[in-house]
Amino acid sequence: MIGNSLAIAVSGVNAAQTRLAVSADNVANQQSLAAPNAAAPAPDAGQNEGGRALFQPVRVIDQPLQGGGVRSVTALVDPSAVQRFDPSAADANADGLVDRPNVRIEREMVEQIFARAQFNANLATIRAADELLESTLDILA
Repeated sequence: MIGNSLAIAVSGVNAAQTRLAVSADNVANQQSLAAPNAAAPAPDAGQNEGGRALFQPVRVIDQPLQGGGVRSVTALVDPSAVQRFDPSAADANADGLVDRPNVRIEREMVEQIFARAQFNANLATIRAADELLESTLDILA
């Protein structure tokens, strides 16, 4: 029973870590060159004609596991790119528009707050299971 609780909590901690890492990657690349809108990674190995890497933002989806716990999978944001007006950008077209990853900073902030809460909740479960196991061992000793 305690072992199952620990396994479930560890899967939650891992999910929180994945959520935070994905969100941080999205934020760090919000001004990167965007890959074209597509349901799959760009066929040109993620680079534009100048050889610069293209970025596609992703989201984390937590899926329940049979027996408890979660598994995190990622899915591309749809649409993966949006046009923004930035005539001073080197890759701007004649109208001053550039393709940038579809990253909304307010959503990423919520994702990071959620990841922190998810991590703390699962850490509290791990601590409670540890205390319960320690008490059980003291009783048996």
